[in-house]
Amino acid sequence: MNDWLPPQYDGLVDLMERFALTAESFGYRRIETPAVENFEILKAKAGPDIINEIYYFKDKAGRELGLRFDMTVPVARVVSYRPDLPKPIRFYYTTKVWRYDEPQQGRYREFHQYGVELIGSSTTASDAEVLSLSIISLRNAGAVNVLAKVSDRRVIDYLLDKKGVPIQARAGVLRALDKRGKIEYEDIIKLLINEGISRETASELVNVAGTEVPISEAGSILKELGISSELVNYHESLLQLLDSYGVSQVVRLNLGIVRGLDYYTGFIFELFMGDFNLSVGGGGRYDNLIGIYSGQNVPATGFAIGIERVFLAMNTIQSPRIIDYYVYVTDQSLLDTAIKIANKLRLRGFRVAMDLGDKSLRAALDYASRLGSLKFIILGKREAQRGSIKVRDMELWQEEEIPISKILGN
Repeated sequence: MNDWLPPQYDGLVDLMERFALTAESFGYRRIETPAVENFEILKAKAGPDIINEIYYFKDKAGRELGLRFDMTVPVARVVSYRPDLPKPIRFYYTTKVWRYDEPQQGRYREFHQYGVELIGSSTTASDAEVLSLSIISLRNAGAVNVLAKVSDRRVIDYLLDKKGVPIQARAGVLRALDKRGKIEYEDIIKLLINEGISRETASELVNVAGTEVPISEAGSILKELGISSELVNYHESLLQLLDSYGVSQVVRLNLGIVRGLDYYTGFIFELFMGDFNLSVGGGGRYDNLIGIYSGQNVPATGFAIGIERVFLAMNTIQSPRIIDYYVYVTDQSLLDTAIKIANKLRLRGFRVAMDLGDKSLRAALDYASRLGSLKFIILGKREAQRGSIKVRDMELWQEEEIPISKILGN
């Protein structure tokens, strides 16, 4: 877990605010849930891998609890309790989640997620909106060379049916295929054989999982694989909508994307940035999850982006959170006027830091420079007698004297 200090935390918060603005521009509204959930709720559809990563504990009353590992499950719980909410529901979040995972580059046990959930619509348009929003969110945050790799659990299930993979082995097969590109080819074959799959079938599945083409070619590829016309039509419609959003050129069909969580039921995707070798997020359709809690299935689709991973991939990001003005008085008798000047500037939206009276002018200038202050205000007795202040531009190192009344407005 990380301690976040300025300016790194400023950059992280800036990313979250850019994501929030993009989600809100699409009509999504922010949601927050408790960090702690009933353990039964968390594990109900987490999948074996994720269950092992849940921070689990008992409270003083002996209740089994866990820290949320993502926001999709808590949001599904909330919606299951609130059937009165008008649908489709558009929620977004920028918040912390926890996984007892093996720490490595871009992966921490406490991390921040930005994501959206679009609940109550089963249309291709809702899938296109969510996928497009994820790409546009990254672009608006300053990311370059964004790439989305799309697959479909229904296509994968058809291929598993065709190869005679038994139902009870499919969860393990999907988890093994999800490791493609993360572990060696032969290790994946061994995992599949351990699920009762023949070596020949295992090789065929891994080879099909290696399919990656521009989304514009998805229809023809799926036809070659013998996929139903209904699914082919779905992907061709998805392409048209992605074209309308202006994102289709950065979307590829990749049948090796199966996602690690077990609640996906339809289209799925992962997001990548430039040369960064880890996915920065992903999502898809999960039509059965809410029904686990409410007894009534509600169609839904969404995505989550790891904010730390984006921050890491955008390692040149600069935080705009700087000090606009640093206010310094040469005599403490002038502190009242200085505070009024600072307050007026703050009301106008500027970030203003007050000197606390324990530094010389030279030391205060050095300190303000290290804070990244843009302007340095000096209020001395001679300036006060003339009803003015000195304002120094910290970058140009130029100084001008302006009337106090210009700031205070009297």
